[in-house]
Amino acid sequence: MELWQGDLPDFIDFGRSPVLVNRMVDAFASIYKRRPQESEVRSWKDSLAVVADVADRGLATDDVGVVVEYHLPLSDRRIDVMLFGTREDGVANSLLVELKRWDSVSLEDEFARNVLVGTEEHVHPSEQAWDYAEFLVDTHSAYVEAKLQIQPAAFCHEMTSGGATALRDVRFEDLLRRSPLFVRGDEDKLAVTLAQQVGHGDGIRLMQDVRSGKFKPSKRIVESLVAVLTHDDEWHLLDEQRLAFNAIWADVQRLNHKRSRSSVAVRGGPGTGKSVIAVQLLAEALKSGMTAVHVTGGKAFTKVMRGTFSGSQGLFKWNKDTRNAPPLGLDLLLVDEAHRIRETSDTLYTKKVERNSDSQINELINSAKVSVFFLDEHQYMRPDEIGSTRLIREATAARKIPLREYDLSAQFRCGGSRAYVDFIDYLLGFTSEAPDDFSGQYMFELAADPYDLENVIDLCADGSARLVAGFCWEWSDPNADESLVDDVVIGEWKRPWNRKEKKGKTYKDQSHPYTLWATTAEGQEQVGCIYSAQGFEFERVGVIWGPDLVWRDGKWVGRKKDGKKTVSFDRGLRGASGEQLTQLQRHAYRVLLTRGIRGTRLLCLDPETRDHVAAALMQLRSTAAAP
Repeated sequence: MELWQGDLPDFIDFGRSPVLVNRMVDAFASIYKRRPQESEVRSWKDSLAVVADVADRGLATDDVGVVVEYHLPLSDRRIDVMLFGTREDGVANSLLVELKRWDSVSLEDEFARNVLVGTEEHVHPSEQAWDYAEFLVDTHSAYVEAKLQIQPAAFCHEMTSGGATALRDVRFEDLLRRSPLFVRGDEDKLAVTLAQQVGHGDGIRLMQDVRSGKFKPSKRIVESLVAVLTHDDEWHLLDEQRLAFNAIWADVQRLNHKRSRSSVAVRGGPGTGKSVIAVQLLAEALKSGMTAVHVTGGKAFTKVMRGTFSGSQGLFKWNKDTRNAPPLGLDLLLVDEAHRIRETSDTLYTKKVERNSDSQINELINSAKVSVFFLDEHQYMRPDEIGSTRLIREATAARKIPLREYDLSAQFRCGGSRAYVDFIDYLLGFTSEAPDDFSGQYMFELAADPYDLENVIDLCADGSARLVAGFCWEWSDPNADESLVDDVVIGEWKRPWNRKEKKGKTYKDQSHPYTLWATTAEGQEQVGCIYSAQGFEFERVGVIWGPDLVWRDGKWVGRKKDGKKTVSFDRGLRGASGEQLTQLQRHAYRVLLTRGIRGTRLLCLDPETRDHVAAALMQLRSTAAAP
């Protein structure tokens, strides 16, 4: 998908006039159902005219294909310009050009890999171009099947050689060999590069190969995924998981041979193995030659999945990435944490005039022949998260799409204790059925104070324990020296939240703050919030139950304030109040209390709430002890 495509003569003529940009604006409105921002339009006008001038002096043949603003498959990113043709040596090729209007950049220090434009961090433009090229090589059929090669480059057409000193620093020497940088004054050099890379014909046909191509993960990505699943016990299927996997995979194979769409819903509580089954299905589909993608609605979980399965960015996406996916472009779509499906792929802050015309559930269903939804209906966290069995049933029924449903009940977390999860559901009012005693199966303790709580970290010498808390404290930006603010304060005890994303900074998945908190020793010194912890499990967990959900007059009450004091800093709960707020808070603590594999230690800051939890626990154990 692109905003414009055509041959070289049209690109040169239209690029020097308003024609090209006007057509791009119309295409943008048609595809994205809104007008592009004025700043983006101005950028197109300035940048594309310069590229048209360079192309006019560098290419002797008209048989060069040009695509402008190419939307990467299943991504929210677009490539500025791609040119297609044959290299001097006769190899079919494409030239990817990342355009920047920067006039100067700087480097923070001798260790920095990102560059500063003013005070805002950006990826080096040559690295950005390289990453886009690698994405295509790993996920686009035209490149995976080796129909053509790709050469990335960057063109900062308003930057002089002096302003590019930082971009040409010695630390980027290897990068610039792989992905050259051109600046103002390098127009003749860029023209020569165009002629060498794509200036020998057959470009229109090659361009059409890319435009008609589809999402197709490379063998390297599939092998990387399978290797982790094979050697890491965490991802092995057991008992009911295997039973469900076999049944669902048989359905996927049956349904995939039909031309019409089909869907599957898989329900299960915390620790029932939904994500294990989803990732195993992803691997099995890819090994079988199908096109498949895993999507979620949560950033933290997706970032860590990408970090776990190196090089797999193209396989682990977000729900919103299906917004502009081609209909039936995938054989299989695996929607993990489907309870986090939103009304649309827009955010709460999207302007009304820019809102999407279709629902997110329809976008997900549209993108694949078979869509599998994994959900726990007591885990959605925000007012705009509407994923449920009812939603899936209604969406599929409205389009006459067959739906199969499965339920998972076996517990593979919490010491394998279904009774412990039942106790948490009973405690929080999700069921009225009294649970069985889980003593001897799972360790659940009430902490006397925060120092007692953090002992769970010491119990796991391998670093597999974490502290988590309700969102009852402000989440500060890091200090100027990158140290963290001790936001979580209980008396004299202080700890920081997990590291916050720095605005404007681009992170590799392996070094993203969420990944570091969940998978490295850094996380032991920080407290995770609900959005960091959802989807993960740890050997032991210490939970801080704050005053945002309290027991009053025989019922749970969700609160944003206690008198004049703010007790909930969760911006995701804007607009929620009354029963809806209480339900969302109950969901949050249900998630926090079910992250442990071997044990959970709980610190309740509200005395009445603590007494209620203690009484429920005592009642459970006294009932079990009765003759």
